[in-house]
Amino acid sequence: MSLLQDFSSQTGSFDLAIVAATISLLIGGLLFGVGIGFGLRKIRLLGAEEIGQGIISAALVGALFAFTVLLNTTVSTLVPQGSLPYCPGIQNPSGSPFSYYMCNLQALSDSFRTLSSSLYRASDIAGFASSLSINAGVISAQPFFALQSASEQLSDAAKQAQSVSALAFFSLELVGAIQSSALALFLPAGLILRTFFATRKLGAAAMAIAIAAYAIFPLLSLYTFSISKANAEALSAADEAALFNSKFASLPLLDLDETGAVRDKMNEMSAGDFGGAAQSLFPLSFRAIALAQADLLIYPLISLLVTAVAGLEFYKLLSAPIFLPYFESI
Repeated sequence: MSLLQDFSSQTGSFDLAIVAATISLLIGGLLFGVGIGFGLRKIRLLGAEEIGQGIISAALVGALFAFTVLLNTTVSTLVPQGSLPYCPGIQNPSGSPFSYYMCNLQALSDSFRTLSSSLYRASDIAGFASSLSINAGVISAQPFFALQSASEQLSDAAKQAQSVSALAFFSLELVGAIQSSALALFLPAGLILRTFFATRKLGAAAMAIAIAAYAIFPLLSLYTFSISKANAEALSAADEAALFNSKFASLPLLDLDETGAVRDKMNEMSAGDFGGAAQSLFPLSFRAIALAQADLLIYPLISLLVTAVAGLEFYKLLSAPIFLPYFESI
């Protein structure tokens, strides 16, 4: 019932909006009565316009409330069973599109933060291994020197994973701000401004933003994460990196003063295909990063574009006059 809680938490703002709508109805009724009593057609139409717009403003609150009730009862059927990730701190994540979206964003941020940390550790291990050398008289060899490039690539992958984690966290905060401000700020302000003729277009714009942001955007975002595999890929890549790190964690702690320690460790690494183990981290990591970038950049841009178009259509609908076009025929 998180959507309904958003409404109930803004009781004061909506009470003020309803009072403004009531005042508009009273003013419209007064103008309509004066227009009829004195035979003033323009005043009568202006009064009818204010009455109609006041009724529409008040009805929009009930319509949006009914929409949230419907969405609250159907959103659980839109979310695939078992697809909800672990997201502590997000209340009722399957109860609304916003909560479901925020839950996935939090899980994505945590997963890529873990992946970034593991990749940085793997980069350090590979970099240290690339510097190990064996001296046999006048001959010196660095068997894992080629891993220097792998170490740099692992470091780059860790930076990209860190950027994805930061982007997911930023998106989480942004979605939270949209969820709260749409009902707490834009919709009540729009209702109040739309009540009066002089500020009707400004109020219509605020209401269009609120309705599109609260109703259209989260539904599109719900679809994004209902088909996304980014979080699962990030967890798989993090597990693979953690396994690599645990297997070769003793490498940087190698006692270089111990006789034959370096040679024995290199023999062990060669037998365990150290280079192949390091290379296997790349496909999983970059696949997870690519999927997350699509979820956090491409799909949101498409959602914002559709939301903007919907908001524009809502604005045209909410700012359109009802009876005033009849003035042109007078």
